[in-house]
Amino acid sequence: MLTYKLSTTLTDSQRPEWDLLTESTLGSEVHSDRKMGFLLSRVALKNALKDFGYEVSIGDLKLTDYHLIPKCPQLTISLSHTKTCGAAIVAERKEFRSVGIDIEEEKRVVKDSIIERIAHPNDHNLRNIELWCVKEAVFKVLMNTGLFPKPIEFGSIEIGPNNWVHSPSNLSGEWKMVETTPYVVAIAFLRN
Repeated sequence: MLTYKLSTTLTDSQRPEWDLLTESTLGSEVHSDRKMGFLLSRVALKNALKDFGYEVSIGDLKLTDYHLIPKCPQLTISLSHTKTCGAAIVAERKEFRSVGIDIEEEKRVVKDSIIERIAHPNDHNLRNIELWCVKEAVFKVLMNTGLFPKPIEFGSIEIGPNNWVHSPSNLSGEWKMVETTPYVVAIAFLRN
């Protein structure tokens, strides 16, 4: 099973547990926009976990290794956020080795010079913002496998029409775009 959720509203925003989670993860000197995005991604995560039958406390939403919740080791997780929206994808490890999600505001400008740096010669034709989003989601999938001690280069990821390939490792998986204006959301996954 795999599910993803988006959140634009911080539920129970006055609860001190939210501040404790933020400070224990990001520190106390974090910009308010980053804090809000971080918290919205945790609300999305909390909602996604409900699809799996887990009701977790705010304090249990702290991830280890960017993709695991200690109380739910059978799940693989990825989070993303903007200033105004949080995103989470959750999957069962028995089916999916790793998952990734990225969310960006549709109006974000991704310059051609950035695309030149991250592109693979055989990438499927996508808008700049879409290619960036898919590459980021696949990057998270690959890094969350635990196989790479250093960050991989985006240019080593080839994006096909609905699949991706990382030729240096010979890993390949699937991706899709999620329609949700005013955001661009890409999810990617690696099945077992």
